[in-house]
Amino acid sequence: MNTGTIFFSYSRQDSDFVIHLAQSLREAGAKVWLDQLDIQPGSRWDKSIEQALFKSSTLLVILSKASVESANVMDEVSFALEEKKRVVPILLEECDIPFRLRRLQFADFTGNRNQALNTLIASLGLEDRVASKLSDTAADHNLIDKVEDRPSVENTPQPDRITSPPTDSKKYEIPVSSGQSTDASTSNTEKKSSKTLLYGTLAVVALGIAIWSLIKITSNPDADKQIAETADETDWKLIQNKTDAQLFEAHIKTFNPCDHLALAQTKLDSLKPKPEVVVINEPEPEPEPTPEELALAEEQKKWEAVKLLNQYANYLNFYKTHPDSEYRDKAREELLSSLDKSGYVYYGSKYSNYFDPAFEEEDDGIPKANSFYAANATRTIRGSSEQGTAAFNTVKGSVRPKSLVLIEEVIESGSSYWVKIKFSEDRFVN
Repeated sequence: MNTGTIFFSYSRQDSDFVIHLAQSLREAGAKVWLDQLDIQPGSRWDKSIEQALFKSSTLLVILSKASVESANVMDEVSFALEEKKRVVPILLEECDIPFRLRRLQFADFTGNRNQALNTLIASLGLEDRVASKLSDTAADHNLIDKVEDRPSVENTPQPDRITSPPTDSKKYEIPVSSGQSTDASTSNTEKKSSKTLLYGTLAVVALGIAIWSLIKITSNPDADKQIAETADETDWKLIQNKTDAQLFEAHIKTFNPCDHLALAQTKLDSLKPKPEVVVINEPEPEPEPTPEELALAEEQKKWEAVKLLNQYANYLNFYKTHPDSEYRDKAREELLSSLDKSGYVYYGSKYSNYFDPAFEEEDDGIPKANSFYAANATRTIRGSSEQGTAAFNTVKGSVRPKSLVLIEEVIESGSSYWVKIKFSEDRFVN
């Protein structure tokens, strides 16, 4: 039974359907999270989505031509599958369903929407009270057709035979329109056959009881035992080769105790349906993970979340706060890809504090190649330098304070240095 939060993954082009479905589920009592309904004003949009996705137990993905082309939707689906969350697809329009979702049961809202809602209820595993109310709220939001009231018990024709009540799996099924599926001639044949068998059974039982009653009335007390044995023998001869369990139940009930009790009980047991024996092969328990494996799995989960967001600030924070992680080099590669400019800066004793180590340990004042630094003053960037001279070529631009830079090369020029850097005008160290 699903009591966790249901996270909606969808394309904004499908907002009208999604908002009505989310409100319908919420009014029925389900816990849902939808960005357009649940992100508070002033909150960071990407951070709120990330936290909601982590905390949810179920991802409800709306499949349409727009959503299957959305990288954000597919990233959310991949993350949910990797985290072993329940993933329930809803087909809103004909589209190319991603391969990873084709093996999942999906609710098809392109056809009969009442049937689709039945499938959705079963797939989400909703609580009974939520499932029973959902059809009403869905109809109120025009997601399905409203179901007409069924006729009362007094006006409903009674069946010829007693039938079993519906199973729990159909407890909240919404009626769907369909043609008459029962063939009339087949139904009449079955009824005639059933009645013939029933009448034959009752006739045999009645004959045995009548013989017994007649004997009881006309016999004298001294001959009761002998007459009872004769009635028992007669009834047994009538039913011993029959295959109707009711005959043997009636014989045992009427003539107990009798000479045929054990035989009648054995015959009755053989005619009763045998319960199916279900053999469950218990899988061998998996070994408990080591602390190192748990730490590695947790580290991988954090890195996957950073990749899912794919933002500069997240890569920068991961690089700063995980100095020993095996994924730190990957974060470094992402940071380098965002530094799109390069140039030269004059670096002498007068500017010995121009660069501060961004994430590395303090050095001797001379920047080290292949390391990240943060600029602490605005400086002009030149296109090139010449060893031992103060000549410059074209001006490339400037670097502002707190800009993230990578030292590519340190060129000694007497008592001063030329430093080649990579930088971007909008990448900063926070």
